[in-house]
Amino acid sequence: MRLKIPYKVINHEAAVRPTIKDRRPVIGLHPQYKSLAIFNGLGTKGVSLAPFFANNFCDYLETGKELDASVNINRFQKLYYTLQKN
Repeated sequence: MRLKIPYKVINHEAAVRPTIKDRRPVIGLHPQYKSLAIFNGLGTKGVSLAPFFANNFCDYLETGKELDASVNINRFQKLYYTLQKN
């Protein structure tokens, strides 16, 4: 179906939606800046995932309980970040 009245396109916008290869959230402390906490990448299922992983992250921060390995930021350390030891 075509629009049959005159029109003029005056602007076009597009955006990029960032994703992670495994499409899982990224949660944890930055490998170098330990005071920087990351809780991101919840995506389209964020409403249902956020409560579970927020509790998991709070337990990690407060008691040291391990994060779920599928969302732990450390899963990318070997691929993208090399921590220099002095």
